[in-house]
Amino acid sequence: MSSTLDHYVEVEDFKSKRPSIAVVAKVIRDLAGERTAFVLGAILVFGGTAATLYEPRLFGRAIDQAIIPRDNSMLARMTFFYFGLIVLRITSMIGQQYAFEILAQSLMQKLRLRIFSLYQRLPIATYDRTPVGRLITRLTNDTSSMSEMFSGGFVTFFGNILFILGSLIWLFALNWRLALIALCVFPVLLYFSVRFSRKLIEAYRDSRMRISALNAFLAENILGMKVVHLFNRIPFHFARFREVNEAYSFSQIAAIRVYAYFQPLITWCSGLGVALVLAYGGAMALGVNPTGAGFLRAKITPGELVTFISFLLALFQPVREVVDKWTVFLSGMTSAERIYGLFDWATEMSEDEADLENLGGQSPTILGRIEFENVWFAYEAENWVLRDFSLVLEPGMRVGIVGHTGAGKTTLISLLLRFYEPIRGRILIDGRDIREYGKRELRNRIGIIQQDVFLFSGKISDNISLWRGDLRGSETTRAALTRMGFMKPVETELDERGSNLSMGERQILSFARAIEKSPDLWILDEATANVDSDTETRFGRALDIETKGKTLVMIAHRLATIRKSDLIVVLHKGQLVEKGTHGALLRSGGYYARLYRYQEAVEAVEKNAPPIA
Repeated sequence: MSSTLDHYVEVEDFKSKRPSIAVVAKVIRDLAGERTAFVLGAILVFGGTAATLYEPRLFGRAIDQAIIPRDNSMLARMTFFYFGLIVLRITSMIGQQYAFEILAQSLMQKLRLRIFSLYQRLPIATYDRTPVGRLITRLTNDTSSMSEMFSGGFVTFFGNILFILGSLIWLFALNWRLALIALCVFPVLLYFSVRFSRKLIEAYRDSRMRISALNAFLAENILGMKVVHLFNRIPFHFARFREVNEAYSFSQIAAIRVYAYFQPLITWCSGLGVALVLAYGGAMALGVNPTGAGFLRAKITPGELVTFISFLLALFQPVREVVDKWTVFLSGMTSAERIYGLFDWATEMSEDEADLENLGGQSPTILGRIEFENVWFAYEAENWVLRDFSLVLEPGMRVGIVGHTGAGKTTLISLLLRFYEPIRGRILIDGRDIREYGKRELRNRIGIIQQDVFLFSGKISDNISLWRGDLRGSETTRAALTRMGFMKPVETELDERGSNLSMGERQILSFARAIEKSPDLWILDEATANVDSDTETRFGRALDIETKGKTLVMIAHRLATIRKSDLIVVLHKGQLVEKGTHGALLRSGGYYARLYRYQEAVEAVEKNAPPIA
């Protein structure tokens, strides 16, 4: 597999070459929830199949009882009866298609809601290691494949199985000798059906993995299209997409190739079965025994022979359709395996915890005393990002955290928010282990302003309140927006990801979003990195007002933004190397002092640099 596909293809462990019994049981369990539509559809399928099964028998009776005896009245009655069967068939077909379509759409709607609910409860770490396109595929392509299985495939598959069973009963009832001759080809058909179905399952599983890879590639590269254009990498990314696209195309062709080999086999078997019936059945109708065997010493009327051949021809058509819909069933069950496999993923909270109604109003107030006790953390194996980190922050303290990229600053914030858990050691807030707090309870009392602000399509007010309704802290929030110089009306509609706002404006909205929560603990993660000096000054004044008396933790690369902090914590390679006030750290002449003087020198050079010609 190529390097591009290595990154995007989702490796799944399917040990069985047939649909999992456990997955089939889960599908049946969900089907039980749509009992009304299923029972109605099943009754209509039974009715339509019964009407269809009687048609060949009616043709035989018409020949023996009306056409050969030249009985016009009997022929007329049979004609009207046949017309009634047609009406019953058409009515049944319309009804069963509608019933099973309702069943499929209802089932898929509930399944999509369950999947999205699961996505909302997955740990943030899951999104760090899982491409978004892969998750979208489960919610869209895989549910669509399951929907097709229920709405189209299930109706045809269920109806044809009934028709095949009914036809076999009729064939043996009419003439068991001819039935055994006609069906001698079925063991061959059954053998190859099992073999081909296994190959089809493998082909469909591979196809599903590759469509996930295709969607994952598209999601990532469409979002990064600006970078592609900036660095003139259009031909390179087109070549990468061609590679992923061809892999999906080849997997589809592999499935079609298996199916293409199977269809002629059915045609060959049906032709051989009908030829044998014509040869031996015709001889029986004429009273001739071509083999002399006692097995074939039986009479059959012309009408019964026509009925028999009609049933046999009709029998192989549903066999073709069953094989056709069997591929739809296999595709749907492959998607079902992938979908129900999602529900085995570990979540960070239960559905009850995620339910807004269960929050019970405001969470208990946090005073803001934070203790890190010998905390160790690594994202992978023992590549430690934090090493034996210990620190105590008192309530109402203004704390700055500095250090080079990769020092572990943002990891501290992720641990505080319980996006990840410490591997060793513990974190306490107000003397209580952070793991004793419910995640929603904890996050509801923390306001965070990030460098990379995500905005949704919709109004500015919606992005601030996050669809809680009207702005809860309307006066406070609007006053803060005014102080920071944000002039756009809150009813302004935003484009995707807020692309019609500047970086500074997006940062201000992130601040307003935090104010709406009225948090007890504030966290700023490079919050002023993308704003100009004037906006940063206004931002700082508004922040002083909103965080008065509350614990404030600030991560910053620009050391000037944390000079007034009560405590500055210096990290280096995941370890605490210094802590103190700005003045004390400068006087100590350590790591912070060198870093601060270096930044001052760089800024001085930039201010005095001559203009570029």
